Amino acid sequence: MADVTERMLRLLATLQGGGSFSGEDLARRLGVSPRTLRRDVDRLRAYGYPVMTRPGPGGHYRFAVGQRLPPLLLEDDEAVAVVIGLAALTAAGPAHPGALADAAGRAYGKVDTLLPARLRSRAAALRTTIEAERAPAPEVSARTLGTLAEAIAAGEIVAFDYRDAGGRPSARRVEAHRQVSIDLTWYLLGWDLGRGDWRVFRTDRIANLLRTGARHAGRALPAETALEFLRSGLSRAAP
Repeated sequence: MADVTERMLRLLATLQGGGSFSGEDLARRLGVSPRTLRRDVDRLRAYGYPVMTRPGPGGHYRFAVGQRLPPLLLEDDEAVAVVIGLAALTAAGPAHPGALADAAGRAYGKVDTLLPARLRSRAAALRTTIEAERAPAPEVSARTLGTLAEAIAAGEIVAFDYRDAGGRPSARRVEAHRQVSIDLTWYLLGWDLGRGDWRVFRTDRIANLLRTGARHAGRALPAETALEFLRSGLSRAAP
């Protein structure tokens, strides 16, 4: 994985340097085969980098005009915090496509290219010297966390399919209020419209999540904080 990350960073740095590169020239600069180069370019595109390709005679690779990324302006301690945080998230679960650990791992590989030169050596040292314990944790989708966050911020009702601890399925409509992370597990606290009560849902058991666009008026939380509610033992797992 480290070799792939290093190769991707070299490709990214080369393309961000400006200009156009033939496939043969770019492969030679990076010391890879044309097939590997094509795979790496596809990876960059999947990560959202606008790599333009002109096929045929005189063909080349280049970044789209106006898409060069600026340095990420972080203080030294902020850069350390970012790298350590991403390392911890990467180790917190399986790196399956779409999972939070997978997204953290990809961001981990990108952050070097956005740091100013004076911080790159420190970030590289952190990447090569940190080992984080890989603790078993439920796999949660980064997309699900992002969608729930947007719904909570907008005061929206969400709809989703849910499986309880016994595997029993149900369809839910919920006023989403808070997301809580406890012991490497993510939860949604919300008012279940079908049950007429507060419920806590394991985020990794949520599927087919939809923002309905319907707004709710908001409610006072059943405790001082959502975290306190979950920790207190007053909460009930969604039946």
